[in-house]
Parts: sequence; structure tokens; C-alpha cells
Amino acid sequence: MRKLLTLTLISLGALTAIGAFAQTNIAIVDEALVYQKCLLGQKKEAELKTAYNKKKTDLEARKKALDALRQQANDPKISQEKKDAIQSKFNQKVYEVQAMTKAAQDSMQDMARKSQADFQKKLAVVISQYAHAKGFSLVLEKMGCLYNADALDITQEIIAAMNQAYPGK
Repeated sequence: MRKLLTLTLISLGALTAIGAFAQTNIAIVDEALVYQKCLLGQKKEAELKTAYNKKKTDLEARKKALDALRQQANDPKISQEKKDAIQSKFNQKVYEVQAMTKAAQDSMQDMARKSQADFQKKLAVVISQYAHAKGFSLVLEKMGCLYNADALDITQEIIAAMNQAYPGK
């Protein structure tokens, strides 16, 4: 009798779990496409590109100054003493440019990381609100899925929701 009761309870538990799983609404979102297509993602990408171009222009100008110093140091018309002074200044500027290059790389990586984190936070809120409003109990990132039916993909709806939540920000 006890075994029968245990089996019955296990069966009821399994049926309940199957019923709950059958009611699960699942959706898929391509986060990379959302970033690429929504206004907020485009703005963040433009900000990163602008910062990168500014740093690149500054470093290129400093490298041109280094080239000018190198040419001065190779001028046969100047004295060895002056060449040594120019070479010393050149070496100092090389170290400065190397340090600035490293700092620029670190700064860009940090800026990209913060930008991505901010975007991810905002995207998570929009996805959560959308999923709750539409009755989805599970939303997966498309990159992590081996296969998904096209009907599960809500990427375009999330792009629209992001554009509505962050129109020009």
C-alpha cells in the first residue's frame, strides 16, 4: 500500500512538472543584432568610434613629431652634440608615445566595457518588461541555441521596444 501511494505521488509530481513545462513560453533574442540595429546601440557604437578616432588622431600627430625629430637627428649639417640632444629628446618622446598608446588602449577597453555593460543592463530591463507583458517565461540568447524555430525569435520586437524606451539617448 505504501509503495502504491509513493508511486502515485511520484506520478502526480511528474505530470505536474510536464504540465508546467508545456505551459512555458520560450523566446529567442539575438543580442548582437539588437545592439547593431537599435538606436541606443548605434549611438554607443558612434561614441566609441568618435573616442577611438580622437585618440588615434592624437597618437598619429605625436608619431609625426617623432619622425620629425628622427629626421633632425639624421641631419648631417648639425653637430654631434646637437644630434645627441635631439636623440635624447627623441628617446624620451618614444617612451611618452608608448605610454600614451597603452593608456589609450586601456581607456578604450574600459570605455567599451562600460558601454556594453550599460547597454546590457538596459536591454535586460526591456526584455524583462516585454517578456512579462507577452507572457514569456523564458527568453534565451540566440548565440547559445543550437537550433530554434523562427517563430520563437522576438529580436525585431525587442529592437522596436529598445527604440521606444531609448529613442535618442
